[in-house]
Amino acid sequence: MWKQLGEHIRQYWVIYLTLSSVYLAGVVFGGVGVNALGVSETSQLVNFLDTLLKNQPTAFEPAFLGQLARDMFIMMAGIWILGLTIIGAPLIYLIVFTRGFILGFTISFIIGAKGTLGIALVLTTVFVPTIFAVPLLLLGAGLATIFSFLLLRGKARGESLRREFLYYTAAAAFVSIGAVAVGVAQGYFSILGLRLLTL
Repeated sequence: MWKQLGEHIRQYWVIYLTLSSVYLAGVVFGGVGVNALGVSETSQLVNFLDTLLKNQPTAFEPAFLGQLARDMFIMMAGIWILGLTIIGAPLIYLIVFTRGFILGFTISFIIGAKGTLGIALVLTTVFVPTIFAVPLLLLGAGLATIFSFLLLRGKARGESLRREFLYYTAAAAFVSIGAVAVGVAQGYFSILGLRLLTL
């Protein structure tokens, strides 16, 4: 499996490099975007963050973990659906950029608002899940982009893409399962992080 994955990435390295660049651009813009906030917006977001941290569960609640898993599944399912359309590639890139922007903005804002506590909060609740979430996001987006391009080429040549569709769907399902697992892990790390910070 790992050998096939490596061959797949080497074959379509340009697409994955482009997606990675778009994601990193989103992270940078998100981090810089915090500086564009006014005093009132910053104050409102700080109050929202404090409220969110207070209402964050400190016990392993199935509903909370299930919601995070559903959010990840919906995102990956949306990317899969976009891959089934010829015009889906730009929207896939927009999703990747947006996810990067959210990460960059979140990290920059939390650290700016909470200082040292914010760094600890980011490391315990954001950093570890992100290590696994980002490759899965890029892989799912890459598969969708590739299939979207195959659709465009197949339509022009009148080719049947049944075998490619089955491969794409199976690979996307595998990536989605991983993303759901990461969503659950994110919930665990959030809860553990809050427990450690409130000791």
